[in-house]
Formats: sequence, C-alpha cells, structure tokens
Amino acid sequence: MYEFLKNLSDKSNCQSMGICSIDPTVSAIEELLLSQIRETSFYILKLHDLGQTNREIEENLIKGLSIIMINTSFDKDDFMSFLEQLCKDKNAAKEKYISICKENHQPCELIDSHFDFCKNSQLNTIIKAGEVKLQNKYRGVNNEKQRLFELITLFAKTSAIVLQLLKKVKPDTSDFDFEIIRFFALTNTLSTRCEKLKRRILEFSKVGFEIQEQTNKFYEKRYGKRESAKILLTPKIGKAILVSGPDLFELEKVLETIGDREISVYTNSIMFIAHTYPKFKNNKKLVGHLGTQNPQIDFSDFPGAILLTQNFSQKIDNLLRGTMYSNKIIAPNRVFKIKNNDYEPLIQAALNLDGFQKSESKKYFEIPHDFKNIENTLYKVKNTEVVIIVGENSNTENIHDFNGKKIINLDCPIETDLLIFTLKKCKEFNIKTDLFFTSCSISGINTLLSVLFMELSSIYLVNCSTSIVNPHILEALENDFGVKIIK
Repeated sequence: MYEFLKNLSDKSNCQSMGICSIDPTVSAIEELLLSQIRETSFYILKLHDLGQTNREIEENLIKGLSIIMINTSFDKDDFMSFLEQLCKDKNAAKEKYISICKENHQPCELIDSHFDFCKNSQLNTIIKAGEVKLQNKYRGVNNEKQRLFELITLFAKTSAIVLQLLKKVKPDTSDFDFEIIRFFALTNTLSTRCEKLKRRILEFSKVGFEIQEQTNKFYEKRYGKRESAKILLTPKIGKAILVSGPDLFELEKVLETIGDREISVYTNSIMFIAHTYPKFKNNKKLVGHLGTQNPQIDFSDFPGAILLTQNFSQKIDNLLRGTMYSNKIIAPNRVFKIKNNDYEPLIQAALNLDGFQKSESKKYFEIPHDFKNIENTLYKVKNTEVVIIVGENSNTENIHDFNGKKIINLDCPIETDLLIFTLKKCKEFNIKTDLFFTSCSISGINTLLSVLFMELSSIYLVNCSTSIVNPHILEALENDFGVKIIK
C-alpha cells in the first residue's frame, strides 16, 4: 500500500546507502542554533513578564526551531547569516531586558553564554564550540530529565514546522509563537523537576493539537475541503517540474507562476496531499505524483527542474545534483536559492531542460479521504471500544487482535484533519479509543505528541528508526506517558 510513501522506519535504504546517521558536525551545528534560540527565549520570556514583546525576534525564533539539519552538505553562507541574525536577536533582547531592569532598579537574571558567536564568526571555531556544547549538554542531569528535555525539544521543533505552514495562510500567529517559545524555554533550567516537565508537556499537547487543527482549517478555507483522489503515478511527454516537501503554499505559487506555459507539475513524497484539495485537483498543470520516499532515486531520474519546499527534510548528501531549487532557510549545498518568493528561475530551468521524451502506460492510485464514511462507521459502534489505525502501513504484522475491539482503519497516510475529525467523533459518540500509529515520521510523531492530553485508552507506536527519532524520546513516550512501543 502506498508504494510512493515507503515507510520511513524501514532502514534498508539507510544500511545500503550509509546515509541515515546524523553527522557529528551537523549535530554540533544544530546544537549551536538551538543554544542561541534557547538563550534568546529566556530573555523574551523575561521581557514578556515586563510587558514587552518583539514580534520580529519571536518570528525568527520559530524559523530557527523549524530548521532540521540532516545533510552534511549545506550552504555555509545561509547558516552563518541565520546564526548571525540569532546572535543579534539575543543581544537585542538581552540589552532591552537589562535596560528595563536598570530603569526599575531591580536585579537582572542573566544567562552565561560562555561563547559569543557574534564576535567569533569563523565556521571552524563555531563548530568546535558546538561540539563542546553537545558534549556538556546534560552533564549532571539524570536519564529521566534528559529524555524529557529531548522530547520537549522535538515537540517544540515539530510544532514550529507545522506553525511555519500555518503562517503562510494565517496573518497572525503571535499566540502560538509565544506558546512554543515558552515551552522550549523549559530546557534552559536543568533544575526543573521532572513532574513539572511532564505536566507542561501535557499542557503543550493541547497547544500542538490546536496548531494542527487551525492549520487544517485555514488550508481548507484556502484550497477547499479535502476529498478522495485518484492520482496519476506515471509521467507524460513534456517539460516538467517536481515539487517535494510539505509546503502547499509554494506549490500554489509555482502553479501560478507557470500560467499558460506548457509545463507539467508532479508532486513527490508527502506533497501528494495536494491532490486531495479541490483547488489543486482542478489545476490542469498539476499532473500527478512521481517517486517514492527515496530522493536519491527520485531526483536523479527526473528530467526536469526540482523544487525542495521550505521544510523538506530528507538526506540528499550523496545525490548528484541536477537542476534543483529551494526556499529552505538553510539550503542544501549546490542548490539554487529561491529569492523573494520568485519562482520564475525554476520555471525557466524547466523550460530549458528536455523533460520527459516519452509517456508510460498510465497507472493510478486512489487515496480515500472520506469524512462522511468515517462518521457513519463510528456512529454504528457508538458506546463501544475501537482501535483507530493511522499510517500508510495499515497491513503491518504489528497490528494484532485487540480483544475483539472494532478496528477502524483510516486507510490513509497519517493526515491530521482526518484523525482530528475521527477523535472528536469518538468523543461525541462515547467511544473508548485506542490509537495505533503504524509508521514513523517527523509529522507523525508531532501528531502523536499532540494527542497525549486526550483521554485515550492506549496509544501504540511502531518502533522508529534512530534516524527519525532519538531513542531518548521513545523512552520518554513509553516510560513517562504510557505509549506502547511495538518492537
């Protein structure tokens, strides 16, 4: 099922390609970014307590949290530029805080950074500092607190990714920005009790759920209510563009920029969701979906231009780069940067390339996405117990007999709008609910974390590859929140 969305928890590609582990240098660099965001969050909270806000800095912090560093090959100028901006933001927030403290004749509570990144702009020096920070990150902190800090970090980051999508269609997200910053700032204080950390995680779970719910709502308002779709899985002759990643807004801009020019647009990876929205289904330039979850194959074989949207998060280190463009904050190396949301260079690149020279026999795949069918099914089993199966691997051998409980398969890759609708209906119909996540991905883990606050009977999760989720996080889910990890 869903061959073009091969389960990310399958490590066979990683073992054969040798690309799944995160390079220590990349880990150090990401820790540098997180340390700047963490310290700036501290001062933003202090200023907030004094009635001061700075929307520009808060926006930059959310951008920084949404960055997931995977590839060892990344644009050094992008990285240094963004790190410099974070340094300036931290210093501005800190100076403002100190100034107000002096005016009010009150003591200031400051963080000792140990290293000034704004004054030390050599990448090698910065990487070494990041390695030291990584080594000393949890010195003297017990295992329980370590795993809770790791879970908080991942939850804040994945929520920031979803919020970045919401920002494309909702003018004001200031409340959500602050909630994520306040949540992530918990990692500043190593002395915080584990009980408080667990309580705050459950409280933030409601925020994560609301972010996802509003994202679905605003995208539905813009693109129409999602519905079942029949997707073409083979190319047709002509110029072509492949769009990979989760950002529907970028796909919309690409289609608008193409206009009447003869270019076929294909989705890749998670972007297949576009085909379930009426606005995209009715666009004749959006032809179909090509590829799997392996960009090494998908991109190498594609004869047109490729767009990696802002939150694209797959490894392409050992890929021989073709004509690739990206709107990522820190773009992969040797990938053309989209500037000022101008997609015309991408279009011109597609027109200058050969495109597909021959068609293949048409193959289709149907994705069911039927709210009414789910409601009818649940209505028939009200006041009982059910197991909701989510994820593309619904036929996995890990799904076993649940003591006679009704098993309801959403029959769709993890999609929050369908799941949120289902869970709300279960509550309305007084149905005791187990939830089983049959695949592991960044978006899926965020969805799981966002339903922790609900009174579900049980939550099951297939064991995740360490390339997707830090083992500490799985420990926290299992030991601290009762998630049953299927091993």
